[in-house]
Amino acid sequence: MLSRTLLPTLRFSCRPGQLATRSHLTAAWQTKPSSGVLQTFSPSRSWNATHRGWTSGGRSSFNAPRPPRFGFWQQISQRINRIPSYVVFWGIFGINGAVFALWQVANTQYQQSGDPSLLGFMFQHFTTSAWNVNNGRIWTLITSSFSQRDVGHLLFNGISYYFTVPLILSVLGNTGFLALYLGAGFVASVSSLWWHSSVKKNPRYSSLGASGALYGVLSFFACLAPRATFLIFGIIPCPAWLCISGIFVWDGYSALAGSRQGTDTAGHIGGLLGGIGYYILRMRLRI
Repeated sequence: MLSRTLLPTLRFSCRPGQLATRSHLTAAWQTKPSSGVLQTFSPSRSWNATHRGWTSGGRSSFNAPRPPRFGFWQQISQRINRIPSYVVFWGIFGINGAVFALWQVANTQYQQSGDPSLLGFMFQHFTTSAWNVNNGRIWTLITSSFSQRDVGHLLFNGISYYFTVPLILSVLGNTGFLALYLGAGFVASVSSLWWHSSVKKNPRYSSLGASGALYGVLSFFACLAPRATFLIFGIIPCPAWLCISGIFVWDGYSALAGSRQGTDTAGHIGGLLGGIGYYILRMRLRI
């Protein structure tokens, strides 16, 4: 049982757009350290981690020293974990900001001069679509998770990222968090691709956004601390497990019904499943 005070605020909104986005979640929580489930996974030196001062490679029971098993990859993991955690946090934040800036330049260039070259480049390399994958641009299954095209999209995902990521980063360490974040984003992209191309028979569908990865972070947290309290809209208390279950049902229904056209609900489902799967994998492998 979790003996920490968590006060997340979850707000949902959707708005139509040319591209479906996976960004309709804003989450914020305040924490104060005490004993409990999360402390089991987090070392004392990184337990009080903040945005301004994290330990270098916050270790946890997930990251506890073990006999080398993967050789080269073990060395890479150790090097990544030696990077200060705030560098990882702000690095991802900065990449999202840079891609957003490129979208703005591309849109402006097209509107002012009619030159679609940069805009076409952004669609080719920073959106998930069957067209991109069929043309060999497999990396878009990851890069689309760093892509926000408009201010509202960036704002929702940026706030979610800022308040959601630090705690999980301090628990998992750099390599564990990156595996969760990138893995959930990848699963979200694959889920979106499969759903819209194979089920909905819409191969021209494309999507972008970091919310698939962020949903993965939240579902992982809900598995780690299912009785933590989320406050929906900052008012309604809800256990983490119930809140994530509700999101799953809501997005699942929306995907089946075809509602919320501006939202990639299939990508949301994929992100949630990615976070849950990552938790199960780490618990089974005890890594």
